[in-house]
Amino acid sequence: MNLIDIKGIGEKTVPKLNKLGIYSTKDLIDFLPSKYWDMTNFSDLENTRMGDYVLLSGIMFSVTKVQYIRRNMNVFKATYLTQGKKIVLTFFNAPYLREKVNAGEEYVVWGKLLENKGALTMSNPSFEAGKTGERLSGITPIYPTKNIIAQPTLNKFIRNALDKEEFSSIIESVCDDIPLRTGYILSHFPKVRQDAVEGRRRLNKEKISAQLFAYKILKQGRTHKSKHYGKPLSVIEDAINALPYKLTESQMKAIEEIYSDFNSGEKMNRLLSGDVGSGKTVVALMSAVYAIRCGYQVAFMAPTEILARQHYTTACNLLAGRGINIGVLTGVSSAQEKKGVNAALKSGTLDLLIGTHSVIGDKVEFSNLGFIIIDELQRFGVRHKSTLENKSENVDVLVMSATPIPRAMALTLYGDLKLSSLLPRGSMADNIVTKVIGDDNLKEVYDFIHKRIDKGEQAYIVCPLVEDSEGLERVSVKSLYADLVSGPFRGVNIGLVYSGMKESIKAEIMHRFYIGELKVLVATTVIEVGIDCKSASVMLVLNADCFGLSTLHQLRGRVGRREGLKSYCILHTSLKKESERLTSLCNSKDGFEIAQKDADMRGYGDFFGMRQSGGGGDWSKISANLIIECRDIADKLYKDHPDETLHSQMVQKYLATLKDVSLS
Repeated sequence: MNLIDIKGIGEKTVPKLNKLGIYSTKDLIDFLPSKYWDMTNFSDLENTRMGDYVLLSGIMFSVTKVQYIRRNMNVFKATYLTQGKKIVLTFFNAPYLREKVNAGEEYVVWGKLLENKGALTMSNPSFEAGKTGERLSGITPIYPTKNIIAQPTLNKFIRNALDKEEFSSIIESVCDDIPLRTGYILSHFPKVRQDAVEGRRRLNKEKISAQLFAYKILKQGRTHKSKHYGKPLSVIEDAINALPYKLTESQMKAIEEIYSDFNSGEKMNRLLSGDVGSGKTVVALMSAVYAIRCGYQVAFMAPTEILARQHYTTACNLLAGRGINIGVLTGVSSAQEKKGVNAALKSGTLDLLIGTHSVIGDKVEFSNLGFIIIDELQRFGVRHKSTLENKSENVDVLVMSATPIPRAMALTLYGDLKLSSLLPRGSMADNIVTKVIGDDNLKEVYDFIHKRIDKGEQAYIVCPLVEDSEGLERVSVKSLYADLVSGPFRGVNIGLVYSGMKESIKAEIMHRFYIGELKVLVATTVIEVGIDCKSASVMLVLNADCFGLSTLHQLRGRVGRREGLKSYCILHTSLKKESERLTSLCNSKDGFEIAQKDADMRGYGDFFGMRQSGGGGDWSKISANLIIECRDIADKLYKDHPDETLHSQMVQKYLATLKDVSLS
């Protein structure tokens, strides 16, 4: 059905909808809310982040007259008292509202809470008289309209489209659930919170089942793996025996599992999970040696310049004298270096290429790529992995992470991404004490860092933002760095790194920290991987509530890297309600377990699509149970209704989307 056939949509509106990716009535009803404003309960200001929308009940203490600042600009302000706090309400270009606001009366107010120079503020909030709201109540869907179309207008269009659209479900023949139409109605027009949760779950159930069915079709259509390894595992005994240490039982088991994948006749998709010190890199390198000795080239991709160079140095040291040619390729490699590496790869004289995203460049051509290794999986996008994987037919894939992303966790649940877990080689995790603190404890922590520095140790201080953001009460690295240099750490050598810096400058600062010249490194999560500083004993994360558990665990892994050095991970939050979530890190040091908790809290991402993080909130969260349920549904459809399901519009869409996407 054409958009023009929907009541209220005229010829001038159609181009606006097209800008939002809406070209049909099906697109319109699939244009789901990005969030919901929950006005079913009043907010608790003690547990509210700046920038959150809040619903409040209080008294209007005072109201100013309307001031006309200039042409087309007028303003009036009100002081609002609620929960023992004052909030300054500012109304721009709304003089007609002034007569509706009276000092001394009770009002319900809804708006975005911000902070400006220590004062709580709201701009152009919605309000109504009384202790409880009638208009300001219930659940309001908010769409990602980019201000192209008004929210109520789009909501009206969707309601009219739902009346005309016909719904065909692929899963209703094999499972009992609410009708697909009902799922859309609850998602777009919820009356209570649970309506939105149930509606989004029903839509996710339909989509994930279709994705999994499409994946089964794609997997069936792949040609059998043409690569032949064939040699026994004993061909790498010399490399293993030459290592400066004995491999652990879990490392040998992982190598044997990878060897089994190589010779299974099926394409390898394996996740190697293990915390700091468990020895993921050496397992990957020994596996690479096996692939090389079977005649294949290997690509090893890491997310940062420092980590790639670190892996290159490790590989050169551990594989010296093994007859393996190793190259490195990063963003700062010279044109001459790149030219030499590309020529060696194409001719087949280079066996192992280690590098950053540069490895997936268009000019990088392999002679016979058979095996790729991706370190710190969570730092790469789905397209990055797909591009590298597509440089050769049926390439075997090993991904590594201490804290796998939700999408990888989902794939292990489905069973297509096999899992090898490594146990810690030593007891480095036991060296780290994790603690959660509030605002009142920061001075004490700074004093503690001074004491560690006096003992010859170093510290990281991590912030969520690069720049200050107006109205958001969050610490930024730039402002914090300036404050620390002139205040608590005056006279101490401090460095600053963040993602927007030039790679050469960033690398120089990190090197100065690595050699001990800098005692404190203020940073964003750019230091999450690739830093191996043995003298760093303190990790302070400010506004830790802004980060997922997996990211915090990765940050924690930057300290405690020297055996016997007691280290500390200190997580700061201004929100009381976040303390419980953060405290869970104090009680767990297993990265895979933490990743599981993180995925359960955030959801499992877009599964086989482009979005690999969780997100979406509780409203649309994809849980482990839902994935398992959809897996069973897809299996039933594949067995009992293959032809009918294959021809559905949704399955055809996913077949087209997934054909060039890495499913590892």
